[in-house]
Amino acid sequence: MSADGNAKYKSASAIASYVLQSVVGIVAPGMSVAAICSYSDALVSAHCKSVYRKEQGIERGISFPTTVSVNKVIQNYSPSSEDDYIMREGDVVKVEIGVHIDGYISSAAHTTVATNSPGVVITDRRADAISAAYYASEVAVRMIRPGQTPRNLIKAIGLVASGFKCSVAEETFTCQIDRFVVSGNNTFANRFNPDVVVPETPFETGEVYTIDCTISTGDGQARASQYNPSIYQRDVNQHYSLKLRTSRTLFSEVCKRFSVFPFLMREAIADNHTLKAGIGECVKSRLLVPFAVTTEKLTGDQYVAQFKVTVMCNYTGPIRLTRALPMPSVQSGTTIPADSEIGQILGLDFEQAALPELPRLKLNIQTPVPVIDQSVPESSSMDTS
Repeated sequence: MSADGNAKYKSASAIASYVLQSVVGIVAPGMSVAAICSYSDALVSAHCKSVYRKEQGIERGISFPTTVSVNKVIQNYSPSSEDDYIMREGDVVKVEIGVHIDGYISSAAHTTVATNSPGVVITDRRADAISAAYYASEVAVRMIRPGQTPRNLIKAIGLVASGFKCSVAEETFTCQIDRFVVSGNNTFANRFNPDVVVPETPFETGEVYTIDCTISTGDGQARASQYNPSIYQRDVNQHYSLKLRTSRTLFSEVCKRFSVFPFLMREAIADNHTLKAGIGECVKSRLLVPFAVTTEKLTGDQYVAQFKVTVMCNYTGPIRLTRALPMPSVQSGTTIPADSEIGQILGLDFEQAALPELPRLKLNIQTPVPVIDQSVPESSSMDTS
């Protein structure tokens, strides 16, 4: 990898880590998910504009819109004000952020608990899900080293999840990334599926991966939630002559404003709400791919936790690019023995990359505050069925 590419990965990781820490720090009962997502995306955009200012013409910004998925919702929840959710005491909150500088990508996610009593230790099934996802990510980081294989990584993540009586969530992946490539050749699902052939291509020096460890107290099977997708991505390999004028106008706007990375449809539509009529044809023709908001299939009180890291495979071992944040105040009844297979992996060393300091922002981005009325209409409540 070139020195320039290495530096841009680190700059993107510095922004992802800083913004994630800032956003996780304001999670609390009464907070609007829509407001937090907008605040996070604004922070990412502002910080991206503050770096490499002398390098003209480079693309930089959001590689994946901020999502804040609560309780049993697995992923991709970035609501508008109409589909908003107001956090409640005890909610398990997953925050995911994606950044790129000149196409060099960094992604990070963290799970916390919305509470006005941070000193109270959580010991129920929420603690199991959060602990399992955390340790699965720590194990996965240590396994991104030359010669190690995806099959062994999948096995290790599964062992951690089952040890906490949890399951790896469907549709969560370890992705080899490259410049402007969010899912490269050595990409695989982290949930074991006997019907799917796992690539045996070993990790190699110079490769970079994002590892999404998402763990559920249920069986991990994903189903579509009550929420319509808000995040879409162009499929640049698809070509189709759209028939509806609204579809052509919408797709033209998407092509002008967004590159290969996922984007928020509400930003493409902006104030021209008539463009919503064009979404269906663009999706049906596969020019646009929606990211479904998924939830744990099992009914009842199930919880999903997520930790996501960006890691570089070096000849000396793994180099973690994004920074880890402190665990929330949880204590599971399950422990990992030091002499177990997972305990021995956790004993392996890895390097934390030295990330650059970010310039101070000149733009003042207002931090959202909890709403006064914390009650939530039934139509706006998070899918818990």
